[in-house]
Amino acid sequence: MRSVAAFVSGRRTKWVVPLVWLILMAVFLPLGSKLTDETSDETSSFLPKSAESTKVNNLLKDSFASGQTVNGIVVYRRPGGLTTADRRKIREDARRIKGVVPVIGNPAVPFEGPATRGLVSPRGDVAYTVLAFRDDFKNLGDWGKKVRDVVGTGGAGLHVYVTGDAGFSADFDEVFGSLDTTLLLATVLLVLVLLGAIYRSPVIAVIPLVVVFAAYSVAQGLIYLYAKSGATVSSNSTQILVVLMFGLGTDYCMLLLSRYREELRREQDKHAAMARAVRRAGPAIFASGLTVAMSMLVLLVADTRSISSLGPVAAIGVLCVLAAGLTLLPALLTIGGRRAFWPRRGSVECDPLAEVHVHRGIWRRIGDRVMQRPGLALGTTLAIFGVGALGLLAYKEDYSITNVFKKDTESVDGFHALERAFPAGTSNPSTVVIERANGPVRPSDVAIVRRRLESVPQIANVGPVSERSRDRRLAKLNIVFRNDPFTSKALNSVPTIRDRLDVLPPGVEALLGAGTATQYDFDKATASDTKKIVPLALFVIAVILGLLLQSVVAPIVILVTVLASFFGTLGLSLVFFRYVVGDPGVDASLPIFAFIFLVALGVDYTIFLMSRVREEARRHGTREGALRALAATGPVITSAGLVLAGTFSVLMTLPVTFAFNIGFMVAVGILLDTFVVRTIMLPAAIEVIGDRIWWPSSPSGGSRVLTEEPGAEPAPAR
Repeated sequence: MRSVAAFVSGRRTKWVVPLVWLILMAVFLPLGSKLTDETSDETSSFLPKSAESTKVNNLLKDSFASGQTVNGIVVYRRPGGLTTADRRKIREDARRIKGVVPVIGNPAVPFEGPATRGLVSPRGDVAYTVLAFRDDFKNLGDWGKKVRDVVGTGGAGLHVYVTGDAGFSADFDEVFGSLDTTLLLATVLLVLVLLGAIYRSPVIAVIPLVVVFAAYSVAQGLIYLYAKSGATVSSNSTQILVVLMFGLGTDYCMLLLSRYREELRREQDKHAAMARAVRRAGPAIFASGLTVAMSMLVLLVADTRSISSLGPVAAIGVLCVLAAGLTLLPALLTIGGRRAFWPRRGSVECDPLAEVHVHRGIWRRIGDRVMQRPGLALGTTLAIFGVGALGLLAYKEDYSITNVFKKDTESVDGFHALERAFPAGTSNPSTVVIERANGPVRPSDVAIVRRRLESVPQIANVGPVSERSRDRRLAKLNIVFRNDPFTSKALNSVPTIRDRLDVLPPGVEALLGAGTATQYDFDKATASDTKKIVPLALFVIAVILGLLLQSVVAPIVILVTVLASFFGTLGLSLVFFRYVVGDPGVDASLPIFAFIFLVALGVDYTIFLMSRVREEARRHGTREGALRALAATGPVITSAGLVLAGTFSVLMTLPVTFAFNIGFMVAVGILLDTFVVRTIMLPAAIEVIGDRIWWPSSPSGGSRVLTEEPGAEPAPAR
């Protein structure tokens, strides 16, 4: 860190650093602009390779002429009954649709004879046309929009909706069309406002944004190359990346900036002040960035690819913003010097009493109050988080189609129209593939499979064989659930269906996939991934903390406080989602994403505090060191916490339930870490444990007390 500090704050070399970053931006910015074209959100691409749904997808793709298909459903509803004119429109719409989008085969059209009776409701007021498309996620949304252009929305009492896979993809495209740009602008604006309010200096407010934008530009280019190599990158990952990088990057900038202000008040020369600031704050920033990056890379062990794909994307972003925070930021601040703090330049003038001023104020008084009764403070905070953790009893998984969006959409309206007239699973059936090992599938094979399926209460109807494979050894049919296919009732029936399909004549096998089965396999894999990721992430974080703090006890204490905050936050959030927002449940992957973000980011602030405690304890002892560290870091950590919570809260503005939930949970968790864990719980724990918190080292770290850094020479004033 000494070499880095000397280079980025050097009188000549400080100009080299921005030039290098400009070159990097020129190379990677054009690549990053193409990242959206390389993202993939196909559910099947995120399943574990061993899942039964994955096997079904592969069989459909490789053995059937139509390949792996998805549907589009056009719903027609007229209260009182569909008229003769409506029937003509339905037939004409089907003919026109086939001319504008690549439908596989002929659309299944109602009112076309006995075979299509199931497409018309008993009262004759609702009917639907079924379209089949190849599973092409990138184009499906456009096809759904073209179908909507053809059929319109009805009129004169007729209501028309496009739903099913094509309808939902069209709505997702509408929601996410320019979302990355909107999210980026909203995040930048929020950070700019918060930094302006905190520092009241236009230049200082803009510099962190310049640094993070440079890092973000390079990261996007690297992630594009990563995606081009064949790796899966989802749009969820790129959206989270925006708020993660701007939140973390701003935090790192604020930490270094705070230390630079301290050193400017001690050192007349701006170069010496920055060199000292990087040497002092650099290890904490580096450890923090490394902790977050390594925690994200732990996600690679997940079998669920929607989880594992986030790991490298987030790690690339964190490492880029870490590199920019330790190189570009100090170089720009050194170039700006005290003039960059205009119109508050007086706040960074050299002041011989700076050391006295830093360790007075509200944060010192809060620390004194906590340490007067540390046991009570520690017990009270643990009790608060314990009560919050009781909210875990409200945990329930649910993927209801009606709960995907936070605003009205045509696909959801169409689902409701279907649900009132047909079984709720009509819009998204699951697929059963029947296979005979020694020849073509026989009618008796299909008959026994149908009987087994019809005996399951949650299945409303079993369709006929819709297609056979090229070699006739495979046949597929669809099943429709009575309930919403992505609610717990339907999901919980998947094991029952598979158990009944396991008992078939020798040489015959039936596999369940697509729709509800795909979601069930995703949930099962996510639960398994959680058991692997949580202990591994905790181990990685503990090792990094142990190396930074030269202690075994301190990392354990830190992780206990962060875990208490995590479980309290998760419980409170679940209660809010279920009983305030009114959601029927949450995505099964939400807890694991919340764990990674809350634990990794929560440890961030603890590293900032505890590294300063370690530094101060070498000179003043553990108790006084903790008070001085709290006083010195209180303003910057509080400000950083508000900025990070604010950036994640931007996700709550998105009209998508999962993004809203992640944004709310992380924002609340960061605020609790900032104002409860770091301010009360951790200082109280330090006071209760005392010098033993540094075991097996001593408070002084086994070295003599230093008053000046070895080898530091005062630079001439400038």
